[in-house]
Amino acid sequence: MIIVCATDDNFIQHCSIMLVSLLVNNRDVEIFVLTEGLKQESMNIVRTEVERYNGIVHFLQVDSNEVEKFPMPQDAGLAHISRATYYRLLISDLLPENIHKAIYLDCDIVINGPLQELWDINLDGYALAAVPQIGCGYESERLGYPIEYGYFNAGVNMINLDYFRTHNVTSDLLGYIHDNYDKIIYHDQDTLNAVLYDKTLHLLPQWNMTSSIYVYQLDKRGDSRNGKVVNAYLKEKENALKYLKNPIVLHYVSKPKPWQKGCVHPLYDLYYRYARKTIHFSAIKKQFPLSRRWAVLLYGIKERLSALKQRVHRTDFTRL
Repeated sequence: MIIVCATDDNFIQHCSIMLVSLLVNNRDVEIFVLTEGLKQESMNIVRTEVERYNGIVHFLQVDSNEVEKFPMPQDAGLAHISRATYYRLLISDLLPENIHKAIYLDCDIVINGPLQELWDINLDGYALAAVPQIGCGYESERLGYPIEYGYFNAGVNMINLDYFRTHNVTSDLLGYIHDNYDKIIYHDQDTLNAVLYDKTLHLLPQWNMTSSIYVYQLDKRGDSRNGKVVNAYLKEKENALKYLKNPIVLHYVSKPKPWQKGCVHPLYDLYYRYARKTIHFSAIKKQFPLSRRWAVLLYGIKERLSALKQRVHRTDFTRL
């Protein structure tokens, strides 16, 4: 199984915990870490953690000139994102040509089960396999493709490297960024959706349980146009509920994340369960219980007020 992730020195803790969670639950894993250049100390941390669990790790250098011109998010809620997020657009050029497919994983993820079923998915005719974000299809209108295709989260991708190479997909992705710089809000994720919306196999949420799965009134989320439901996501909602309390892949998309003050995610503890399996980060302190309860209470009130506002001011946009 080939796994790819991207990091810089600032995210080594979370990258390492993600990789340990992966290796605790999966065998015969070869990992490629994409970076513009890590300190030797950071590489030693990753290598030590991976090799303790019998994984193999390689570090691949990304040319800074390739990514320095890419648009970075202006939204304060996306301030945690670095240029490393764009590295995945270059994977087909960076990995050896004898590797035909790979699973890309963001570093704010915990792997809580085996990925073999995901690895075995047939990608013939597709560039990617990814999980659509329930109720986010309206992003398609900003990016210029039909809402019927929805909008997928790029934090977990099964990548058909042969398709990328044969169809020069990397060139198309970089071209889209150049021509649509002002449209891009969600960095590489926007780019992948805009270029590959009709070449992406949609997966069920079990392979990427994003934070939006855990929001209030998930059952009422969907994509609408002119008041009519276009995508109801019935299978996705059923699958999400099945894996809600025991996810295979848990993705802490939204801030604050488990290691940040005020995290309200109901599975906040899962991050620390795997942190304790590392040697470098096993002493991380959890959030003070009282402050966390207060944050959860305030967030719950905010969610319910948002749902009420949605009823009063009807819109095709799903409020988070």
